[in-house]
Amino acid sequence: MMVSIIVPNYNHEPYLRQRLDSIFNQTYSDFEVILLDDCSTDNSVAVLQEYANRPQVSHFIVNETNSGGPFNQWKKGIALAKSDYVWIAESDDYTDEAFLETLVPYFQKEVGIVFSGLVIVEDKESKEYIALDEGYHKGTALLSTEMITGNLFINANCVLFNKKFVSKRQLAHICNFRICGDWSLWNHILTKANVYFVNQPLSYYRKHHTATTEGLYNNEVFYREAVRVSRVCIKSLGNYYHHNARAIRFYSDLVRKSTLSETVKSSLLQHIEATFKPNYYMNLFRRVVRKLKRTPN
Repeated sequence: MMVSIIVPNYNHEPYLRQRLDSIFNQTYSDFEVILLDDCSTDNSVAVLQEYANRPQVSHFIVNETNSGGPFNQWKKGIALAKSDYVWIAESDDYTDEAFLETLVPYFQKEVGIVFSGLVIVEDKESKEYIALDEGYHKGTALLSTEMITGNLFINANCVLFNKKFVSKRQLAHICNFRICGDWSLWNHILTKANVYFVNQPLSYYRKHHTATTEGLYNNEVFYREAVRVSRVCIKSLGNYYHHNARAIRFYSDLVRKSTLSETVKSSLLQHIEATFKPNYYMNLFRRVVRKLKRTPN
């Protein structure tokens, strides 16, 4: 089974060689590599050119102008991918050489995502992130328990997914996000497919000051995008009032604890209430009505 590996790069020259070596040294050899540069202003293109003539590289594309966001590059790479099985190999991260060999066998008919544990690397420190118990997990169950209030798959580098479960409309949709496009994409897949988690830290997620997720909970854009993603997730689950209530509590608490200005906090809190509260009350009312109907006279 071939895997299409997409490397979307922007100004990650210091990390590129380790990133690419960890791809080309995989013990699983059936893969193509799609190298995408988003008009980097550092020496990234020269580094990419060192690898571009390798036989596994099917595309090497350098944008003349910046696309405006990472998910435009995801969309381009997924469209170019020859295989249904895709790995977005973030250009500032790296992986264990056994990553593909370990994960690929767990794809079955109804599995849309296989992912591994990871190591979060920050300065000279590192810590393991183990998301779930080893094994298969129902997609809609993860939507309900995990994805309303956060992105279980905190780094795309640890994820393989089957693009058969991704619609063209959804690919266009993620390009409307600056931060949460991956979260939106995973939610979309989970409405249709299941997940296998490999309880081994095979992926290395590098946190640094230029990373997209740095300072996430002090970023107004993150909250506005997260609320959108969470709202769609809840809608797909049936808009139950307790999901809406949970979202209100979770995001409101995060906003209050953030270092954002009081003006921005007030605006976000109003936005959170306006997004989830109508559904909270409507579904609470429906629950009461159903309970009354079941109560004998």
